[in-house]
Amino acid sequence: MNQEKKFITLEDVVTFAVRREEIAHRLYQDAALKTNSISSRKMFEELAREELGHKHSFEKLDYSRTEQYIFAEHPDMQLADYMVELPFREEMTYDEILRFAMKTEEQAYKLYLAASHITSDPKLQKMLQVLADIEKGHKQRIEAIYDEHVMTEN
Repeated sequence: MNQEKKFITLEDVVTFAVRREEIAHRLYQDAALKTNSISSRKMFEELAREELGHKHSFEKLDYSRTEQYIFAEHPDMQLADYMVELPFREEMTYDEILRFAMKTEEQAYKLYLAASHITSDPKLQKMLQVLADIEKGHKQRIEAIYDEHVMTEN
């Protein structure tokens, strides 16, 4: 885990998750404004809207319901595992945007999962696992878009 983040309470986890989603929202929103490509702009705008929705979802999380959370059982294509991390730049292509987004979601997933393994508080551990699963779902969705729109075209 590159950035060590200490989560002491459930509120710490949610505060961090909300902040992370705000940052991702702003990043994608700024990217949409800076890109010259119409298809890239649309993709960044869609990702920005999704991150804003995730932020609102995290803000409304009911800690008491984490025990009822059902983990998604979707096959993971693991495309992000084989991709090199890209720095953000204004003139990114559509496939670079998707790769950038995949790696961003993968990092969030790994952060929450790693944090869940270093806490002894079962409620905090479960909340971190729920957040990891949500981020994994985001990554899988972007991987599916990449598979459908980039890999099939090449």
